[in-house]
Amino acid sequence: MFQSATQHFNLFVYYSFFIPIMLRCRISTSIAFAVVDRCFVVKKKVRTAGSHF
Repeated sequence: MFQSATQHFNLFVYYSFFIPIMLRCRISTSIAFAVVDRCFVVKKKVRTAGSHF
């Protein structure tokens, strides 16, 4: 009984530490992807605009 309780506590600690870090990482990576995506779109627009002249 005591062992299972400590296992549950360890899981709780693990999740309470890990999930916020994971969420923060996911948010930062999604922001980075959005920035990179925007840069690529701008480069494509500039390239196509340059090819018209």
